This record gives sequence, structure tokens and C-alpha cells, in this order.
Amino acid sequence: MSAKPSRGLGRGLDALLPKVEKGGVQQLLVAQLRPSPFQPRQKMDEAGIAELADSIARKGVLQPIVARPVDGGYEIVAGERRFRAAQRAGLTSVPATVRELSDQETLEIAVVENLQREDLNPMDEARAFKLLLDFGMNQERVAEAVGKSRSAIANALRLLALPEEAQAAIESGAISAGHARAILAQPEPDRLWALGEIVRRELTVREAEGLKRPTARSSQRKAAGRYARLEEDLSRFAGTRVRIAGSGKNGRIELHFHSEDELQRILELLGYES
Repeated sequence: MSAKPSRGLGRGLDALLPKVEKGGVQQLLVAQLRPSPFQPRQKMDEAGIAELADSIARKGVLQPIVARPVDGGYEIVAGERRFRAAQRAGLTSVPATVRELSDQETLEIAVVENLQREDLNPMDEARAFKLLLDFGMNQERVAEAVGKSRSAIANALRLLALPEEAQAAIESGAISAGHARAILAQPEPDRLWALGEIVRRELTVREAEGLKRPTARSSQRKAAGRYARLEEDLSRFAGTRVRIAGSGKNGRIELHFHSEDELQRILELLGYES
């Protein structure tokens, strides 16, 4: 069977951006540029930007930033990392191409640019897809634009149903998207419990998929079984009948005796001196 060709990132940046005419690259003042509100990434890799700033200080900005005119200035469409690194390197201007683009086109380009570098965490990706849907695209069109299957888009969007604590855990790298899907498979009231179990016990995705929260009845059965074993062991140790009863954190232990001598023997066994 021949291998299927790998899926590319939809139309790609070259197709999304109008062709740059010769001489279309210009120098824009760093002070004229501002980040886009449609930037999918919530957090920037500061270490990566510092490294890029060192490179820019030596070689300059090799790839122009893409910007669009907004309110007398320019909004960055693609290249915010280069912009931030240029700022850090002390540049006062950067090469850029300026294009008239709608909000939807701006978001689509930003998403594709980040996906090409595999630079989005799963939550950033899910929020970006949701924004594209909010602009009127359906899941099929989003899938075509970013070069993913429709099921991949649907699975990504499901992450938005996670509790905020679970979303933060994905963003920090504490859990993976696979763990997140296992959490979503839990009843909604149990999702925070599942998150805690995954993090506390450092579960694999497969182990997380098998999580099942104990019910009160199963906990009682478990406790009853443990009490029965303890009763048997203590009865052998004490040489008399022992009964244990309990519920939750409270309970009692009964040791039976049938004569004064047997009581004295049990007391001595427990280390009590009258």
C-alpha cells in the first residue's frame, strides 16, 4: 500500500498573502508597529526571543514582517517574534511588507504562521480555531485553511470545555492534550478530580483513560473488606473475638472476653498494668 502524502498547512502563507511586488518591502519604524489582538499565542518564549535578538543584532532582520495599516500606525500580521526581538536588539526600524487585510485574513495568517513553526500550545490553537469560527467560518473551512482534518479541529475545540485549571495545566505543560481528552471523558463533576489524580500520580495518557472515581458505596465495600482482614488478624493476635466497625474517619474496635482472667490476659497483651 502506498503511503499517503502528508497534509500541508492548507493554503500556506504564500497563498494567503497577496503577491509582494518588486520593491514592496519597506522600512517601518518600530514605534509605528503594534502587536495584533488576533495573535493566537497567549505567551511568548522569552528565551527564544532573547536568542533571536542576539542574531538580529549581528545580522539584522532577514525576513520582513507583514503588517497592515490601522489607525495611523501598523498592526503586525506575521512576525511578532521578530518585532519583539528587534525591539530588544535596539533597532529603530524593521523591514516590512504592508497589506490591506481584514480581521479574518489577519487571524488566518497568524494561525498558519504559528502552526508552520509548531509554535502553538493546544489551548492557543483551540482558541484560534474558535476565533475563526466566530468570524463565520465553519469547521470544514477552518480545517482547509490550516491544513488539518475536520476531526482534528473538532477535537481541538473540545479542549475549550475543560475547567480553567485543566486549561492552565495544558499551557504550563503539566498535562498533554491526550490527558485533556481523558479528562473530558469523565463526567463534568469529576473532571477536576481527574486532573488532580493525573498530576499527583504522574499518570500516562493510557492510565488516565482508565481513571474511575470511587463511589461512596465502593469505598464502603473497600473499607469493609479491609476491616474483615484486620478483624481476622487481630483475633489471632489477641486470642479472642475482635470486631471492627467504622464509617469514614470514625469507628470502634471491640475485644470480647468471657472471664476476669481472659480480660486480664488481654490487658497485659495490650501493655496495660493494673
